[in-house]
Amino acid sequence: MPIPKNIEREHIFQAIIRIKREGIPALREAKEWAMKYENETYPCKLLISWGNFYANEEELNPNPRNFQTYMAQEYLRNLGFEIIHI
Repeated sequence: MPIPKNIEREHIFQAIIRIKREGIPALREAKEWAMKYENETYPCKLLISWGNFYANEEELNPNPRNFQTYMAQEYLRNLGFEIIHI
């Protein structure tokens, strides 16, 4: 399943709030690339997965057959976020 096109910046901000509240689940940490926002870094795929929950009421499965990290990076860049190598 590709990344749904209706995930917007507001959904990503909601995912950031959830990460700040709950933390990053085991095995979902950023490995090479992350989104940087207000001097904090966040895993791109997790932001898209959780952003989809707020946009479409279900977490997007992070399985690489559904979408890959580079797709999440590109989507976040297109929303105006900064992607950095960590």
